[in-house]
Amino acid sequence: MPVYEYICKKCHREFERVLTLHEHDDEPVICPRCGSEEVEQEATAFFAVTSRKS
Repeated sequence: MPVYEYICKKCHREFERVLTLHEHDDEPVICPRCGSEEVEQEATAFFAVTSRKS
């Protein structure tokens, strides 16, 4: 699953979330510090977490 980086517009905290593509598209992201939904996705390189061993 992809890891997404966000920054909260209210408290300016940066945080990461591991989300499925469905969750990323359909569910609001909430800041873990202040509970605000006013978050912005950071532009980052793609990184995925998988359960398979290479």
